[in-house]
Amino acid sequence: MSKATKYFKHLNYSLANEDTTLELRLCQQHKPKHILSICGSGGRFLPLFAAQPTSLVALDLAEQQLHLAEMREESMRKLSFNDFLAFWGYPPYAPGVMTRERRTWFSSFQLSDGAREYCAELLQRHRWHGLIYAGKWERTFIGVAKVIKHLIGDRYDEIFAFDQVQSQQDYFDEKLANNRWKFVPRLVLRIFGNAAFFNAVLYKGHFVRKNIDEGYYDFYRQAFRRVFANGLTRHNFFLQLCFLGVLRFPEGNPVEADPAVYALVQAALRQGQPTKRVQSDLLAYAASATERFDFVSLSDVPSYFSGDTERTYLQQLKVCLNPGALCVVRCYLRVPEGTDLSGFRDVTADYAALIAAEKTQVYRIFIYQYMGLS
Repeated sequence: MSKATKYFKHLNYSLANEDTTLELRLCQQHKPKHILSICGSGGRFLPLFAAQPTSLVALDLAEQQLHLAEMREESMRKLSFNDFLAFWGYPPYAPGVMTRERRTWFSSFQLSDGAREYCAELLQRHRWHGLIYAGKWERTFIGVAKVIKHLIGDRYDEIFAFDQVQSQQDYFDEKLANNRWKFVPRLVLRIFGNAAFFNAVLYKGHFVRKNIDEGYYDFYRQAFRRVFANGLTRHNFFLQLCFLGVLRFPEGNPVEADPAVYALVQAALRQGQPTKRVQSDLLAYAASATERFDFVSLSDVPSYFSGDTERTYLQQLKVCLNPGALCVVRCYLRVPEGTDLSGFRDVTADYAALIAAEKTQVYRIFIYQYMGLS
């Protein structure tokens, strides 16, 4: 069994390791009719329905991710906003509450046979608790937070106490000037900057091959510096996972659990907006697709390309693009080298403010526009 096959054998994501608000805002600005997206837990693509596309295709190599996304989509179609939060275990609901109601809700979902069988087994295995922490990525971060708390106690909880940006900034200015307190973020960053740890626990040898200049520690140090300066900590789901191991504050829920976005997505789904979930490699699907897309969310897939593929992936992708289409590329630790941009225009700088507001700040984000040229 290949390393890639091992990595895609289990449920890797049940929540999100990206802030899809960026892609949603782009779609709301450009109003694409046809969208192609990596699937993940469903959180990567379902919020894009709030921009009212005509159709949306979600791809994933992992069948279990597609099954989970199907259930997430059905839950957004069927459930009220509060019931949706409770079903999955988003704050203010804990995953372990309302197990009887969760069984009832699940029994009402119209799912494919494969999705029903997989999700029923997954829910039973988790004792009918909400599933937002069921993925390997989420469990890894829960484990990291437990290690931190074991070593230093609950000292980090206080960083989520602020409701004013200035008071939060004053707090960090004071604390980071204290040599004793500096040890705490250093310890955290040593864990998050440990490639061997994440490779062993999460990626099973399929960890991205880094080509950026920074070392792992410096990379995460700079990322967290940007995040802490980027709004209130309690509004950031990524920081909550990193330091608390759970989502505690509803105001920091991911975008699919934002009430205004949820209402728009639910309305689109109930109007019958078509979704197609496909188990496929991105470039293989692009080569055979009969659709032409106006927006493509590639997630961090290009970070895993090498050789000819990292040079030609945009050229392979353009066969399924309409002129003017936007392609959003997230690069995690590795930026594809020598990528052929023929027929594309790099418009990343036009969206600098949106990129700066992204919640995780661990991606180098590039936005390319297809000009319809050879």
